Parts: sequence; structure tokens; C-alpha cells
Amino acid sequence: MRNSGRTHTLTGPAATTPRERAEAIAGALGAPLSYVEVTRDQAREQMLRMMPKPVAEGTLSILAEPTPEEVAVSPDVERVLGRAPLSFRDWAEQHADLFR
Repeated sequence: MRNSGRTHTLTGPAATTPRERAEAIAGALGAPLSYVEVTRDQAREQMLRMMPKPVAEGTLSILAEPTPEEVAVSPDVERVLGRAPLSFRDWAEQHADLFR
């Protein structure tokens, strides 16, 4: 199958939460790593220090709740590579040096 000129959705084999990704990176590093969830108001306050209000509000709207499409698992990686995608944990372990 030819993949040239197509748009592919690249995902791992399972959807993960930010907390699960932080835990996987911590495991790969062999060091504690905290995931701190902030409220929308806290995030807005932090974002307004770096960006105009319309950009902060738009970003918050996009990030507030992932859409079903954003958490869907795609078969595209396996189709393109001919092998199953790595789990986030496996990927983090293979790339732990990038987090040091």
C-alpha cells in the first residue's frame, strides 16, 4: 500500500491521560515526577502572563476536554510501519535521555 500523499493519525496502541504519561516518564527516569493538575482559572492566569487573552481563552477551550477524535486510537502507525505502535511507557523508556 502506498502512503505517500496521505494524512495519517499517529497514536500509540492505547489512549493515555496526562497523569499516566507523567508516571511512564517517571518510571523511565527511575525518579519521582509529579503531575500537578491546575484549575482552568489557574491555567488562564499563567497563560495570560505569556499570551494575549484571546489566545489564552482559545487554547483553554481546545484543551479543556479532549474530543472523541483526540482520544481515539488509530491503526495508521501499524499500517505505515508494518508493526504495532509502541506503548507510551515503552516510548518513554526508549527516549528517557530526552527527559534528563
